[in-house]
Amino acid sequence: MAISISLNEYLTNHNIDYELIKHRHTRSSFDSSCSAHVPSAEVAKAVILKCTDGSYLMSALSVCHKLSIAQVNQLMGKRYQPLSEARLRDLFPDCEQGAIPSIGEAFVIDMLVDDDLLKAEHVYIEAGDHRHLIKVDQQQFAAMLAKVPHANISGELVGYPKMIEHFSSEWRMS
Repeated sequence: MAISISLNEYLTNHNIDYELIKHRHTRSSFDSSCSAHVPSAEVAKAVILKCTDGSYLMSALSVCHKLSIAQVNQLMGKRYQPLSEARLRDLFPDCEQGAIPSIGEAFVIDMLVDDDLLKAEHVYIEAGDHRHLIKVDQQQFAAMLAKVPHANISGELVGYPKMIEHFSSEWRMS
């Protein structure tokens, strides 16, 4: 599978121009950014949350940050928690585990997007498998998410950027 059926239908129906970027098989969105040689700050990951009222929310942010669930809860005025992997398979049957495209409307799920993604020159979205990313320019991405609420929902850095931040502070001369 190169692209999820639901995502492909959404992109086609909304006349979204995109480029399909192929890379080696990876296990995470962060690894996909490394494998595809694209900036991790421009690769969107989807974190699916479940509210105490039973509703779902897709949070989209760059792969180089953790999601601040506390910030999401405060912004939305609800209490969310991460959804189990088993339930994710039910909600996204045409996607491989861990490769959920970060376009909620394609899967009829509410969405919240991090402000930093809306500032990126290009946004790379998981295609639904672990071998492809969808590249869209900033204007296309912003147009797709024009009706989606956005805010600063990113937490601490993860992966390589976090290592750089850590080592930079240790190596500073006093």
